[in-house]
Amino acid sequence: MIDLHTHSKYSFDTEAEPAEITDMAQAAIRAGVNVLAVTDHYDLFREAPSIFCDVAAIQADIAAARPQFDGQVELLRGIELGQPQRNPALAEEVLSNFSFDVVIGSLHVMPNDVDLYDHDYDHIDCDALLRDYFAEMVRMEQHGGFDILAHLDYPLRVMKRPHTNPSFDNFMEHILPVLREAVNRGYAIECNAATLFSWMQRPGPDRWILEEYRRLGGERISLGSDAHRARDIGRGFDVYADYIRSLGFDHLTVFRNRQAQAYPI
Repeated sequence: MIDLHTHSKYSFDTEAEPAEITDMAQAAIRAGVNVLAVTDHYDLFREAPSIFCDVAAIQADIAAARPQFDGQVELLRGIELGQPQRNPALAEEVLSNFSFDVVIGSLHVMPNDVDLYDHDYDHIDCDALLRDYFAEMVRMEQHGGFDILAHLDYPLRVMKRPHTNPSFDNFMEHILPVLREAVNRGYAIECNAATLFSWMQRPGPDRWILEEYRRLGGERISLGSDAHRARDIGRGFDVYADYIRSLGFDHLTVFRNRQAQAYPI
C-alpha cells in the first residue's frame, strides 16, 4: 500500500509526538505500507508570516534512511504546499530549489490568512464560507505547482459543533468546478484517512463527489493517512481500499519525480 501524506518532526504541528524519518519508515513497514512520502508543511500566506519546514534537512534524512530500508519501504521526497496561490514567489522558490517526488497542494487558510480550524463557526455564515472555500480552491488549482489536491473535505472536519452536522450535500455546483480543474490539469484527488477518524467516522471525500470526479474522466486517486504521529501511518487503509474499489477505481496514483504512475489496489 502507499501513503502519500505524512508528517515528520519537521512539521510545526507534530510537537506532541515528533517522528524521525527512520521512525516513520519502521511504522510504515509494520502497517504494510511499502511506499511512503514524507510531506511536511510549507504553508504560505498573503500577509502573515509563512511557515516553512527545513526542506534540506528533511531530504538529507530521507537520503540517509533509504539504504537502511531498501527493499522494505520506498521513501519519497514530498512536501505539503499550503496555499501556493497566496504567495507565488515563495512557492516557486521552494519548487525550484529542491527536487521532489510528490507535491501536495492544500488549502487550510482563507485569503484573510485565518486557518479554517480557527474560525468561530457559531457566529459566521458557514454556507458563505464554504462557497468561498471552493472558489479559492479553484484559484489554487489554476495557479498549479502541485500533483495532489489534498483533503477536499477538510472544512467538514473542523466545522462540527454540538448542534450541527456540516455537509457538502448542497454544494455540488461549487464542487464541480474544483473537480473539472482537477481532471483538466491532471491532479490526483486525495482520500485523506483522517476523515475516518474525525467526528464523521466514514471515508471521504463523499461517494457522490468521487463518483462525479470519475464521471468527468478523473482517474487519479491518492491515499494519505495525514499522519502527524508515526503510529498513524497507514491507519484505516483497509477501509479506504475497499471504499475506493467500490467506486470503480482499480488503482491508486503514486508520484515519482513528479510523474504519475499507477499502483494497483
